[in-house]
Amino acid sequence: MNTQANNPQPQQAPGPSQTALSSRLAFTSLLAAGLALLTMVLAITGIDYWSTRTTMLQDSRVEAAIVADNISAAVVFRDTQTAKEMLGALRLSPMVIGAGVYDSDGVLLAHYVRERDPGFPTTVFELGMGDATERAGLRTLEIAHPIVVPSAVGGTLYIRKSMSAVYQNLAIRFLSALLIAAGVMGMATVMVLRSRAAVRDAENRLQALAHTDAVTGVGNRHAFNERLAAEMRRAVQLQGRVALVYIDLDNFKTHNDTFGHAAGDGLLRQVAQRLQSVVRGTDAIARLGGDEFALILRLDMDDAALQKYGQRVINVFQAPYTEGGQEVNVTCSAGVATFPEDASDIDGLISNADTAMYRAKEMGKNRYVRFEASMNQAAARRHAIEIALRAELEHGDGLSMHYQPLISAADESLVGAEALLRWTHAELGNVSPMEAISVAEDCGLIVALGYWTMRTACRDAASWGAGNPLRVAVNISARQLGDPQFLERVMDILREEGLPAHRLEIELTETVLMENMEAGAHTLHRLSQLGIHLAIDDFGTGYSSLAYLRQLPMRRLKIDRSFVKDLPRQEHSRTIVSAIVALAHGLGLQVTAEGVETRDQAEYLIGQGCDILQGYVFARPMPAQQFLAFQQEHRADRWMN
Repeated sequence: MNTQANNPQPQQAPGPSQTALSSRLAFTSLLAAGLALLTMVLAITGIDYWSTRTTMLQDSRVEAAIVADNISAAVVFRDTQTAKEMLGALRLSPMVIGAGVYDSDGVLLAHYVRERDPGFPTTVFELGMGDATERAGLRTLEIAHPIVVPSAVGGTLYIRKSMSAVYQNLAIRFLSALLIAAGVMGMATVMVLRSRAAVRDAENRLQALAHTDAVTGVGNRHAFNERLAAEMRRAVQLQGRVALVYIDLDNFKTHNDTFGHAAGDGLLRQVAQRLQSVVRGTDAIARLGGDEFALILRLDMDDAALQKYGQRVINVFQAPYTEGGQEVNVTCSAGVATFPEDASDIDGLISNADTAMYRAKEMGKNRYVRFEASMNQAAARRHAIEIALRAELEHGDGLSMHYQPLISAADESLVGAEALLRWTHAELGNVSPMEAISVAEDCGLIVALGYWTMRTACRDAASWGAGNPLRVAVNISARQLGDPQFLERVMDILREEGLPAHRLEIELTETVLMENMEAGAHTLHRLSQLGIHLAIDDFGTGYSSLAYLRQLPMRRLKIDRSFVKDLPRQEHSRTIVSAIVALAHGLGLQVTAEGVETRDQAEYLIGQGCDILQGYVFARPMPAQQFLAFQQEHRADRWMN
C-alpha cells in the first residue's frame, strides 16, 4: 500500500503465498487430469492387447486345424514336395515366420521359414512343448496341432507366429490414443488457464475491494492492520522505528448534517487527496471509518522532524474546501505514537495514538499532539469515570444536585435557582461537572445523565412548596435536545414529580441551539406552549448569528461570566454588557448575569438594567436542604427589612 505524493495508492494484489498456492492448485489439477487420461490410455491399450492376443490365438487354432487337415494326405504318402508347397502357402500370413510337418515318429518331413533359420527344430522333441499344444510368449506364438489320418495320428503340424505385428498395431493405437488424450489435455489446459486467469482477476478485484476504502480510494482498516503489522515486523528486523499518526476531522458531523452525506463523501475524498500530498512513497494512508484517517510512517527522522511532519498534516487542512458549490472549512486533530518507544505491540500503538488525538481535541482541536506516558493516566481516569458513572446512574448515590440562587435585580428577592451537578465518588473523590459531562458526552451517557439531572431538580423544586413561585433552571445538552422522546420525557418528569411547567426553566447554549436549529425548533415551541421557560446560556460565546432570537421562543439571555468578571473597570466589558442588555430588552427578553462576585459588579449590572443576578456575592451553590434553609433566611431578612 505504498503511496506516492499526489498519486492514488495502488490497489494491493494478492500476496506471493496466495499466488503460489493458487498456481500449485491449478498445476495439481492439471497433473491429476493428465494422469487420469494416461491411465485410461494405458488401460485401453492393455485391453486391446489382451483382446488382440486372444483373437490371434483363436484364429491360429482354426488356421492350424485347416492346414493339418489339408496336409494329412501328403504326410500319409510322405510326399515332401506337396507338404512344402502347402506350408509355403502360409507366407500369405505376414505373422507366420515358420511352420513344420513332423511324421508319426516326430521327425521333420517338411518345413517353411520366412527367413533362413538353420536352427529350425528337426524333431518334435526339439520343439520343447511337451504335451502342450500352445505356447504364447511376448515375442512369438507357437501351436502344435496333430495331423489325423484314418484310424491314427499321422504326425504333427507346428506353426510359429511373430507378435511384432501385434505390437506395431498396438503402438499405432496407443500413439493415436495418446495424441487424442494430449489434444484433450491441451484443450483442458487452455480452459483451466483461461478460467484461472478469470479467477485470478476476480481474486485481485476482491483483494482490492477488501483492502480499499470505497469512498476515498485509499486503504481501509483491513489494509491498515496488515500494513502496520508488516511495518512493525520490518522495524524489529532492521532495528528501525514506526510512527502512527491518528487523524480525526473536527466537527465533520455538522458539515455532513448540513450539506448531506453525498457532499460529506466528496469532502472525505478531498481530505484523502490532501493527505496523499504530504505522505512519502514509503508511508501509507488509510481511512479507518467515518472521519478517521491514519498515516503509517517508516520513521527515519528525529522527534523534531516528526513534529514538523505532524504540523504539515495540520496545515494541509487550513485552506478551505469546495464541495457541491459550497466553500467549507474543515480542520483536524492528530495524535502520534511511535514504535517501539511508546508501545511494544499493535494494540498499544493504536491506543496511544488515539489517546494523543483525543488530547488534541481536548486542547481545542486543529492541532497535533505527541503521545506522552502521562496521557494514559488521564485515559485510565476517564475510563474509570465512565464505569463509575454508569454504576451511579443505575443504583448509586454519589450524584447530587446543588442549587445557586437567582436574585432579582429590582429588589434582591429570591426568584429561583440554577441546578448544578455535583459528584463525589468513594475512590475517584470529587469529580468536577466539566469532567463528568465530558466523559458522558464521549461514552453516550449524556442523555441518561441529563434526564437524571432534570428529574432530580424537578423533585427538589417541587419540595420548595406549591405556593412558592421559585423556578429551577436546568441545562440540557445537544444530544438530549435531539432525543425524539425529549418532549414526552420532560412532560412525564413534570407530571410524576408534581412540578408546574412554569417553574421549570431550560437553559441551552448557543452552540446547542445552532446544532439543533431545525430539528429542535418544534420541540422548543411546544415546551414554551406548555409554560416552560427557555433561556440562552453563556450568551455571546457561541455562534455570532442572532437569527434564532427571532425564530425561537426564548424568554431570557444569560450573560456569560467572562464578560462580567472585568466589570466595571474594563471598558470593552461594559460595552458588551450594555449591548447585550439593550438587545435583549429590545427583543422583549429578560437578562440574567452570572458570575457576579462583587457588589461593584452587582450595582453596575443593576444600573444597566439586568433583571436577574447570580453569583458568589449572593450565595454559592448549595445542597437541596441547605437551599431550603437559605430560602427561609432570605425570606426572614426581607421581612425584617
